This record gives sequence, C-alpha cells and structure tokens, in this order.
Amino acid sequence: MQRHDHCRRFHQIITSSRRHYATKYIAKITSTSPSGRSLSAEVSVPAVATDSRGYPIPRHQLICKVTHILTKSQTDPFAVLSQYLSSLSPTLTTNEASLILKSLNCPSLALRFFHFCPSLSPNFRHDPFTYSRLFLILSKSLRPDRFDTVRSLLDDMDMSGIRGNISTVNILIGFFGNTEDLDMCMGLVNKWELKMNAYTYKCLVQAYLRSHDSGKAFSAYGEMRRNGYNLDVFGYNMLLNALAKDEKHLTGGPGIHGF
Repeated sequence: MQRHDHCRRFHQIITSSRRHYATKYIAKITSTSPSGRSLSAEVSVPAVATDSRGYPIPRHQLICKVTHILTKSQTDPFAVLSQYLSSLSPTLTTNEASLILKSLNCPSLALRFFHFCPSLSPNFRHDPFTYSRLFLILSKSLRPDRFDTVRSLLDDMDMSGIRGNISTVNILIGFFGNTEDLDMCMGLVNKWELKMNAYTYKCLVQAYLRSHDSGKAFSAYGEMRRNGYNLDVFGYNMLLNALAKDEKHLTGGPGIHGF
C-alpha cells in the first residue's frame, strides 16, 4: 500500500512539472518498422495563430527581429533579412509588415521594405493598412519626391485593385496641400465607395484653408452640416478667420460680423 501511494505521488509530481507548449503540432505516421519499435512521422507546420475574429495574431518576436536587422545590420540588411525570412513558415503577414513599418523611423528604409515584402512569397499582397501606414510615414518626411511617390503608390493600388479605407483618405487629405490633389482625394471616396465621417470633413475643411481656398472650405463645411456633423472650436476659428480676411480684402471693411 505504501509503495502504491509513493508511486502515485511520484506520478503527480512528474505530471505537475510537465511543460505545456503553446504551439501544437499535428503529425501523420508514414511508416513503421517490422518490430514496431520505431516509426517515421510527417509533421504539419502550424498556421499563424488567429484571434477570436479570425485575424492573424502578430508574432511580436518576429517583428522585433526584423526591425533589428533593418536598423542595426552592418552589411546589406535586406540580404540578411531575406535569408532570415526564407526560413520561416508561414512567411510574414501584412499585419506584421505594417507593424514593422511603424517601427522604422527612416522613410527611405520604410519605402524599400514596403517594396521588398512581395518578394517573400507569391501570396504576399499589400492591403489598405500597409499602404496607409506608408502614406503616414511619407506625410511626415521631408523627401522632395514624397508627393510623386504617394501618387505612384496610389496608381499601384488602382492597378492591383486595392481599395483604401476612410483612414487612408484622411491621411491623404492631411498630406496634400493643393486643391487639385484634394479633389482627387474626394474622388477616391466615391471610387472606393466610402462614407465620410466628421473627422474626414474636418481634415478637408482645414486642408482647403491651408491651400488658401476658403470658398471650397466653406462649401465642405456646408456639406458637413447637411450630413449632421459639426466642426470643433479650432476648425471654426480657422474658417471664420479665413472668411473674415476674404471679406476684408474684397470690401476694405472690418470683416464679417456674424456666421
């Protein structure tokens, strides 16, 4: 009896200290030896884990590794990166690529990484989120060719049949500074079948004001009101100030007295 209790306690200790792995592997037995003492098995590579909505969960260790290679490598970082990512299965996801772009402070490096990603796999295809992330990076850069680069990327989206989302439009409105490009942004809203929200209208009004087109700014404001949205105090002040300057310039008077 004592021996039985001892064996049971020993089994409990072994079971409680057993390591449980976060990743599960599925294997299929392919052959067995005549004696039955050995066998061969084929292990299926697990897919990327997904959340409750079915979206792939980013592999943060992978994101940190790739970012480190791109920013710290003494040799050609993309040669090192290609070798590293070729050993991965599954390969980089668009969500992970977007987070890596977010970690890159250099716009030129971010642009090069963006163009590098499709070479990893024939199945890799940029989505609205990676494009939007790159647009945001370029909008904060001082590259002299940043406007032409963004227009070229928009052409790529069009040729690839990729439709942006309203966040993409908001970034583009804040990026461009002339009426022609802002009208193009409004064309994208219709082309991509999007619905403008209060923030989109606010960005549009302020963008027209920055391009010294108070007429179109006021027109956008009117459309905003008709759709049930209101400007914030900062936006109202900008619009009132621009309209007052326009009236003063045209009439030589003290400016508008009401709104």
